[in-house]
Amino acid sequence: MTHPPHDIDSPAFIRDVFQWDVASWRFALEVWAEAPGDLAGAEVLDLGARDGGLSLYFASRGCRVVCSDYSGPSDKAVGLHRCYGVQDRVSYRRMDATAIDSPDACFDIVCFKSVLGAVGAGGRPDRQQRALMEVHRVLRPGGRLLFAENLQASWLHRVLRRRCVAWGQRWRYPSLRELEAMLSHFRQTRIRTSGCLAVLGRTEKQRQLLHAVDVLLRPVIPSRWHYVAAGYALK
Repeated sequence: MTHPPHDIDSPAFIRDVFQWDVASWRFALEVWAEAPGDLAGAEVLDLGARDGGLSLYFASRGCRVVCSDYSGPSDKAVGLHRCYGVQDRVSYRRMDATAIDSPDACFDIVCFKSVLGAVGAGGRPDRQQRALMEVHRVLRPGGRLLFAENLQASWLHRVLRRRCVAWGQRWRYPSLRELEAMLSHFRQTRIRTSGCLAVLGRTEKQRQLLHAVDVLLRPVIPSRWHYVAAGYALK
């Protein structure tokens, strides 16, 4: 079934874009909207796309998107894009974020969601930095990096990841301060943070309810306790 164009701002569409813990991650769209520049007609590279949610978002807004992943995007990504009728604006490639197989200054936008932790797996902050340098290289002057990334967050988050998440002991989650430093070679950056308790939910409904508590607690919770960072960086 193909979704009609007017569905692209619906809750179902946003779920297809972010796919997990949607209430905590969707604020990235607000941050990205603050970045200067138009989307229509932009050439976009989606890194670590896997199931193609961000590629769907940008293709639905008139961008030409390279949907990429280290092992190649999933069949689910291809099916999702066909479902929304944007497959003609999306191409698919295998791509290593630390060695992007594209010429200098060839994209208007590079985007990613929850990628740096995997890139830095095994305690490799140098690989995370290299990936962001590669992003800078392939962006055109004035181009935008639009990102949403898992943060190190609080000691409780770190303990729970090690004990309860299959990849929690391998991934290297950057702290907010580290992420800011890694983006220092861009001429302008904007980062906002969100999410503290919502990740404890076992179901999407539970995570949504806990996100409401996070919103109430936002004024008293330090940003370094948040586990989601969203922002933009301008070349």
